[in-house]
Amino acid sequence: MAQTQTLSINQLQREIQKLERELVILKRTNLWSIDRRVSQLLRAIDDSPKSREKSRLRNQVLAIAATALISFNLANSQDYSPNFGWFKPSVEQIQEVTQPEVKPEVKPETLETKGKPTLSPFAQKIKQVAANINADPIDLATLISFETAGTFSPSIRGPVVKGRGRAVGLIQFMSSTAAELGTTSEALAKMSQVEQMDYVERYLVKRGFKGGGLKQLYSTVFAGHPNAKGSISDGYHTLDSAVEKMTREHRERAIALLSGKSLEKTPDQINKSHIYKWAPPFQKNPQLGDIIAGYSVTSPRGWRVHPISGKRQYHQGVDLATPAGTVLYAIADGWVECSRGDAAGLYATFTSEQFPTLQFKLLHLSRCLVEPGQRLKVSRKKVIGWTGNSGGSTGPHLDLRIKSSSSGNWLRVRSGWLQWFVTGEQP
Repeated sequence: MAQTQTLSINQLQREIQKLERELVILKRTNLWSIDRRVSQLLRAIDDSPKSREKSRLRNQVLAIAATALISFNLANSQDYSPNFGWFKPSVEQIQEVTQPEVKPEVKPETLETKGKPTLSPFAQKIKQVAANINADPIDLATLISFETAGTFSPSIRGPVVKGRGRAVGLIQFMSSTAAELGTTSEALAKMSQVEQMDYVERYLVKRGFKGGGLKQLYSTVFAGHPNAKGSISDGYHTLDSAVEKMTREHRERAIALLSGKSLEKTPDQINKSHIYKWAPPFQKNPQLGDIIAGYSVTSPRGWRVHPISGKRQYHQGVDLATPAGTVLYAIADGWVECSRGDAAGLYATFTSEQFPTLQFKLLHLSRCLVEPGQRLKVSRKKVIGWTGNSGGSTGPHLDLRIKSSSSGNWLRVRSGWLQWFVTGEQP
């Protein structure tokens, strides 16, 4: 029996009957076979989507195995080596399992959950929805973690999208999507995690998801159907790169949730808690021509033809057309260090405990607070540099980039970050 195969209840029952026949003829030299066969079957039962049947089938297997152990007189043996992690027998335990008249009655879930962390109603609901739509619950939880920045919050809101408003919830429902599902963004934001999961299931089914892995799940959310090409892009990431990022950064968090473990706040979650306190205009991703702190955005983040090389490249920062000598301020108590690069020119790196794991890179400066290679502690609103035209630049401007020191990824630059560095005032 394959360990990873999900079996139906009828198939499990046939496997149990087969196990019973095998244990009748197994000899003392086959103890490893007993351990392996029982362990395989218990794992198959645990993987079964029908939770109501799990406890009954599990108890049936344990009773058969216990009977076999009694017949081999193993309860008092000192020389067998298998661990029997699924059942550590004593005479009293075996009798309790094998005799139906034992009272008080053991509740069906006792053997299944004894010694294991208790799953939250939300984790149980994710497993239920995953079974309903033929998906892996870890994949579904990974998707939700990615969409909510690791918070699993049904009320979390994304940045303002021009002409569409703000998305909300476990898979970032837009207002138009909410209307399709017979609700509103405001109503979704007020729901509990468990309540909103019904709308997650409804959305995925409505958009054609009929089973599959993480890529098919995210394709349904990302493109509105489960079969989009991996190269499809929204200007920030492709479908394939997003799935890779989910697996790398959110899968372990999903596993922890479904294992009943407590979840600490992620750095991304902490950082976005700052962003979502800003006024809506500052939460958005800057677009070409936007005016921020009185200056125009000349190159937003995304694909572009590089003005010097002429090649199509992905621009990780946002360019703001500031005159040379424009003052830049520390946005919190932190540290500033300066470096010099061929393309970046003279640039400053600002970090602060207020924004854990974030590195703010300010490129093409004319002057920096410290000499290249030096690092200095600074207080909030301290001048840390002056904009310029150094490095690979066609004119004076500020190129602001943000990097995660934990993942190494370049992150979105919201309008508020530019406003803050240029004015020294929090958006």
